[in-house]
Amino acid sequence: MLVLLIVLMAYLLGSIPFSYIVTSLVSRVDIRLLGDGNVGARNTTESVGLFAGVSVALLDIGKGALAVLLAQQLSDSEVVSLLAGAAAVVGHDFPIYLKFKGGQGMAALAGTFLVFMPTLILISAAVFFATLAITRNWDMSCAVGFALLVGLMFLTRQSLGLLVYTFIMLPSLAMTKIIQNRQPRTRQV
Repeated sequence: MLVLLIVLMAYLLGSIPFSYIVTSLVSRVDIRLLGDGNVGARNTTESVGLFAGVSVALLDIGKGALAVLLAQQLSDSEVVSLLAGAAAVVGHDFPIYLKFKGGQGMAALAGTFLVFMPTLILISAAVFFATLAITRNWDMSCAVGFALLVGLMFLTRQSLGLLVYTFIMLPSLAMTKIIQNRQPRTRQV
């Protein structure tokens, strides 16, 4: 029963739509009506501005990290912490508060990784930002950063549970993007 409560708590925390909230406060506009309609930090940055986008990114990273930290406080099980991290990302991607239409989960996932392997995610993030500065290609930069993360995980011999989590969660980002791209953007809320 405790595991289900932890996972539910993590999902609800992940569902908090910070992009929607910040954009509403800053510009009094629904983020789903701007840019590509995505409820995430990237669309917020492109549609509202750098300050709003960075704020959303930090809040989304924070909710992913907080979900894992709370799970770790309530349970000694690595599996429970990994489930909480996954639930937070799913909550971000499919938030109950926005009729299950959210972001793509990258920042929330980065937040979970930040708790599980802080040094590795910081190195990968630095490479991501360097690649983004050079190429200006978001998707390529993500691929480079996450490929480096996986390589570093093998080099540092991370736990099997964390490796499985990573190999499930990273492809889920791509699947979420595919699902969202196939959904019609009605621009009606």
